[in-house]
Amino acid sequence: MDHVTRKQAAFAAALESRLRDIYSYFRRLGVDTAAAEDLAQETLVIAWQNLSSLRDESKLRAWVYGIAYRRYLRHRGKAATEATIQIGDQVAAGPAHDPGSDEHLSERMVHQALRTLPEQYLHPLALIYWEDLSYQEAARVLSLPIGTLAWRVHKALKLVRRALAEEDTRNECAEEPQGTRATDSLGEG
Repeated sequence: MDHVTRKQAAFAAALESRLRDIYSYFRRLGVDTAAAEDLAQETLVIAWQNLSSLRDESKLRAWVYGIAYRRYLRHRGKAATEATIQIGDQVAAGPAHDPGSDEHLSERMVHQALRTLPEQYLHPLALIYWEDLSYQEAARVLSLPIGTLAWRVHKALKLVRRALAEEDTRNECAEEPQGTRATDSLGEG
């Protein structure tokens, strides 16, 4: 096996190892299962076809996520017209949760909060926290200055915290018994 063939085989293996990560990325962004599978495979085919355009082999991961991001935008442009993104059923893969558990309720609250994020804030958050890209890699993927990316991550976290606080307040109000009134210390309402 010559050097070029070995290099191609190594890249093929590296790309294939990213398939599940890319699929998970699409699912976390709200793409349905079948479309996420198709988009992940398309991403790797495009990456393979354009391997010669990769200048720095150490940046393979961010380069593949850049292709995935552009595939997502194309898919999103065809499929949706709404301003906010729908988060997939699973934020993170893991064991099944008891639907009545506090952990499940917290996870559901996080899903609800993420549903309120505009795409410009969701993508930086997804790449940094879910896909574990560095700020520099995520900035490259999204074609953003690193300062803009950092601000968007900060803003996304702030919006999620606010949405969670609002949801928590709504839940507390819903738990208050009906027909009771707050009274002052003298028992007068």
